[in-house]
Amino acid sequence: MSETLSKRDGSRAGGAAVCLASLILLGFAGVAVAQEGFGDPVLGQAIFQSKGCVRCHAVRGAGGRIGPDLGRKGVRGSFYDIAADMWNHLPAMGEKMREFHLTRPRFEEEGDLANLAAFLYFLKYFDEPGDPQTGKILFTEKHCVRCHAVGGLGGDTGPRLDGLPRSVSPLRIAQDLWNHGSAMVAAMQMQDLDVPTFEGNEIIDLLAYLRSQGERRAAREFQSAGDPANGRKLFDSKGCSRCHAIFGSGSRVGPDLGAAELRGSVTQIAGRMWNHWPEMNQAMRELGMERPQFSGDELADIFAYIFIARYEGTGVDVSRGETMYRVKGCATCHGEGAQGDIGPALNAASEEATKENITQRMWNHGPDMWAKMMEQQIPWPRFESEELADLLAYLKSIQSTSSDSP
Repeated sequence: MSETLSKRDGSRAGGAAVCLASLILLGFAGVAVAQEGFGDPVLGQAIFQSKGCVRCHAVRGAGGRIGPDLGRKGVRGSFYDIAADMWNHLPAMGEKMREFHLTRPRFEEEGDLANLAAFLYFLKYFDEPGDPQTGKILFTEKHCVRCHAVGGLGGDTGPRLDGLPRSVSPLRIAQDLWNHGSAMVAAMQMQDLDVPTFEGNEIIDLLAYLRSQGERRAAREFQSAGDPANGRKLFDSKGCSRCHAIFGSGSRVGPDLGAAELRGSVTQIAGRMWNHWPEMNQAMRELGMERPQFSGDELADIFAYIFIARYEGTGVDVSRGETMYRVKGCATCHGEGAQGDIGPALNAASEEATKENITQRMWNHGPDMWAKMMEQQIPWPRFESEELADLLAYLKSIQSTSSDSP
């Protein structure tokens, strides 16, 4: 029975590879990542397929069904959330792989896990397909129809919305919402309409409806997913940093943009920006700021910067990591000074002692660690993302110190 399921899921996953590529790769092609340690999401997608991850995990329905759909489950936050999930579920994943006669993947090339993590991290940057029928209802419920026409029905205060290309980028929609925010809010107030807000996937469904009604013959649009290096500069030059911090670094006039509130796809972020437009507009007036306008790929670049900034999390503490090394039982097998005992030495010099490469070695040695723990009747340690962040910082520090020794 297991073998039959394994073949069936493998066939489904193999057939989904092209679908997965068409779903994700176009968006990743525009990502210009310039951050130390951050992998290449395009290479990560190839690893997701070649290492067999797609045989167990789907991405928005494309792939296997043994494990959760990683496109819908999504990544909760930083790299450490990805690493903690992989570590905590390693025993259960191993059991499933044995049950379905699947070969457990190893990451042989340096940077493999960093690239895979980049792929998984970016899955939530792009939208799930929305529901056009729900979007059609929202178009009326949110009062869009009072000012905008679609298919000849609706108001004429604002521009027609059925002239958009069917391939219109959510980043363009987000930028238009921001740039025309003042005029739109003023028009609604003149009509005694409440300014609508968007929750959950509502704005994704609304955009799906507008796309379904868009121009079929319009040239396909392609917009870069953003350049975070340029986004960092724009975050300052456009005045965003005067109000917003990212993970505690910066002003506290507005919400911290590293906070969970602004996580999600680019369209969901656009919806939340719209929800806070009145408060932001008021705050800018009080500060004597001109409301920034965005053109070209500028807002995409800022979104990419904010999104990539979250990858590093809230910061690490080496001393807490050393404590975690003992509390979680690592010292039992690897020695009090990480010099090695039952398990190998962890303080050996490493030219690339990055958090990604250390995590990659942990994954590769996972089966051996699991077997030794079973022999010693040691429970598998579980980590919260912050705990793993501190532990990896400690391991990185002792490896870097060792490499600096004469």
